[in-house]
Amino acid sequence: MGFASGRVTFRRYRLGGFVHDSVDDLFLEKLNRAAFGRYGSAMADGSEMGWITPQHLFDVNFAAEKITAGRFVHLLVRVDRNSPPAAIRRSYFAMEQQAALAASGKEFLSKQELRLAKEAAGERADVEARSGAFRRISAFPVLLDLQGQRLYCGSASAGANDRLQRLFADTFECALEPVTAHTLALELAVAQGSRRALEDARPAHLIAPPDDVDGDVYGLDPEDRGFFGREFLTWLWYGVEHAEGVFELLQRADVAASIATGMQLKCDFNLTGSAALRCDAPARAAEGRAALAIGKQPVRMGLLLAARTGEWSFTLDGEKLDVSGLVLPAGESDEKSPPLETRGESIAALGEVLDGLFAAFLRVRLSGEWAALERDMRRWAASSKRTESRTARLATAG
Repeated sequence: MGFASGRVTFRRYRLGGFVHDSVDDLFLEKLNRAAFGRYGSAMADGSEMGWITPQHLFDVNFAAEKITAGRFVHLLVRVDRNSPPAAIRRSYFAMEQQAALAASGKEFLSKQELRLAKEAAGERADVEARSGAFRRISAFPVLLDLQGQRLYCGSASAGANDRLQRLFADTFECALEPVTAHTLALELAVAQGSRRALEDARPAHLIAPPDDVDGDVYGLDPEDRGFFGREFLTWLWYGVEHAEGVFELLQRADVAASIATGMQLKCDFNLTGSAALRCDAPARAAEGRAALAIGKQPVRMGLLLAARTGEWSFTLDGEKLDVSGLVLPAGESDEKSPPLETRGESIAALGEVLDGLFAAFLRVRLSGEWAALERDMRRWAASSKRTESRTARLATAG
């Protein structure tokens, strides 16, 4: 289950103040206290959650050998939803109305009688929910990298990630810090000495704002720099065409990139909607270039990356930096290199490559080089033909 086989989807987190570097007795004690059925906390929607082992949905007996593979801990969060579906409530309400009409002999019910019928229907549904009649059981995987102090949530669902952050904080008294375009930009800008440039940055557009756009299209929430995510994908696309897909990271390591079978673009000005491309070479498709020319930028992109540490095929969400559909190596089956450990190391290596690419992008984005590069990108977006770059690299070592 989870990260152990098949394609992988994940959202990344940093661990803020996590105190465990191994699965010791205290680690297991905390897990057991927050296991499903022992966590003792129900959500506002009536659902219950808690940790389980990767063995099966009902295994809450935690032991190191069940959940560890080298530096990684593999867990699942089980979520049981007990609320009755809306269709059930509507049906019970209709039945209560029919019964009230039959008993009264009236043609119509009063507001008071309708209210009583609705309350009776709700009570019936709630009683059945408490008995488990509508229970829906699900689980999503979590991979914890003790050495790298990272956590990977095997679901991109907002609800699943909200639950995970609450459960993890309650279990380990440690907050999860999501790795997004916004949070990564803040961290890297501080490290690169570009915090002021980041604060002053405004979204880059490949065309001038249309005349019929009302208001300041550059108006920003000062707490959100998520727009760097779509610019990062556009920069990658530009680099694939102008630098033969080779990006030099700040650590002087090269990454080769190409755009795979899918891409989603969205209008910067919320005027022309979005466009989804699904073909073998979406970056070269006429529809993709036409979308760029009218002010759309990619928000999701299928990528193939190759670096010294591995090769990966996946789809990247620009703003959230979520990875989906990731194909991982099966790994070896011997005891020295179990499949889960091999796959976990590949996931961690991909995270480092993505951070390195984003750092190379941000270095240029927050420097004096950006104005010239943005002009080149605008000309590229306006052209239906591939143009030659004046430089062989998009980013160089600082």
